[in-house]
Amino acid sequence: MPYKPNQAMQAAAKRAIEYNQSVAPSQRWGTQVGKVRAQQIAQGKALSPDVILRMYSYLSRARTVYEAQRDSKKYGKGYFAYLGWGGETALAWALDKIEKMQKAGEI
Repeated sequence: MPYKPNQAMQAAAKRAIEYNQSVAPSQRWGTQVGKVRAQQIAQGKALSPDVILRMYSYLSRARTVYEAQRDSKKYGKGYFAYLGWGGETALAWALDKIEKMQKAGEI
């Protein structure tokens, strides 16, 4: 069953997209996959189990970079890439959905 991102995730992704639109190309964050994911999240599109697993994987790995840039207030590409994938709320959201999918036998 696909799941839709919450409003906090959508707002984070929109912020990341707006950032990329406001800076020079050399300052933009994201791979093509990350940019597509940000669009999906910002638009509130349903996310498949496979996408949610990838989100959790990315957000788990990138969390330390995001937190370091957030805490130092030196916002760089890593900070905005993390927002593009839904931000802080998305990590807990993805874990919750993974647990639900496991209980339902979806994954």
